[in-house]
Amino acid sequence: MVRLFARCAAGCIVFLVALTAAPAWASPGWIVFCEYSHSLKDDPIVYPGVAGQSHLHDFFGNVTTNASSTDASMLGKTTTCQTAADTAGFWVPALFRDGKRILPEGAPPDGTQRDYHARTQVYYQNNLTGLAASTIQPMPAGLRMVAGTSTATGPKENGLLGREIYWGCSDNKPDGKFTAPIDCATGIVSLHIGFPNCWDGQHLDSPDHQGHMAYPASSPQGYVCPADHPVPIPRVIVRVEYPIGTDSSGISLSSGKTFTVHGDFWNTWDQPALAQLTSTCLDANLDCGVDPDPFTSPHTTLVRRLAIWGLVGLIIAGAAFIAGFRSSAPEERQVGYGNHP
Repeated sequence: MVRLFARCAAGCIVFLVALTAAPAWASPGWIVFCEYSHSLKDDPIVYPGVAGQSHLHDFFGNVTTNASSTDASMLGKTTTCQTAADTAGFWVPALFRDGKRILPEGAPPDGTQRDYHARTQVYYQNNLTGLAASTIQPMPAGLRMVAGTSTATGPKENGLLGREIYWGCSDNKPDGKFTAPIDCATGIVSLHIGFPNCWDGQHLDSPDHQGHMAYPASSPQGYVCPADHPVPIPRVIVRVEYPIGTDSSGISLSSGKTFTVHGDFWNTWDQPALAQLTSTCLDANLDCGVDPDPFTSPHTTLVRRLAIWGLVGLIIAGAAFIAGFRSSAPEERQVGYGNHP
């Protein structure tokens, strides 16, 4: 009986641990699906108010984004993002293959994912391992930033290539951060644009659209914000997929060769919703999942996780109880078992 109680107690402990533990794949923050919206030769950050001045861009999120956009004109407008509160606008240079436009939507002409449609995701996460998660602040309303160098004349002039900006495949195979598009068995190439997440705390933009922001710096404690950009905000990663096909040769961008890749982001989120998600997900170190509702889903996600892992723990506890019951039963109950070759 003592052995039975001990086994049951052990199972209950496993149940409690499983109930409170986050799965290994959990990543604090949230993800929003934001489909392709439209294309224009506009860049409202670099050439505000001047229509047709830029090379061609593909726009996502806020459907009203154009050269004349302002904070006021974008707030509260329709978005392609599945989280309705995400009315931010972001854009990347248009992509071509052998001179033909490839939109970031639809299915590839060949490959293992011919029945799969290219998609665009925005990750809001935290990579500041040297800071307490609770220090992350929401992006300030109206923040504008550019990642990458559209005027690069070679890969070395776009120093983010292979680190914060890189190419890959829709299934992440092979795994790596590639400086140019690669052949993908799926038929879908992915582009990742990582934006800086350390703000100077003063300016919503700067003359080069980059100086007011900085990427984290390494320290003995981990990655932290540098002293001249002390305000930590959510790390934004835009992941765009293109249904190119299994052969990625002949790829170019509207800005030039593929090493000119870059991205723009303008924060016109519903600010209370962004603040809520930052607090609930990043500050609390919680994985809020995909397309969360800022005021309900994060908590629902936590409950769902606890329920799933609690069920796993309950099953383990039950198995331990049964094992304990069997091992504590009289030996004659085992007659006829375990004696076969």
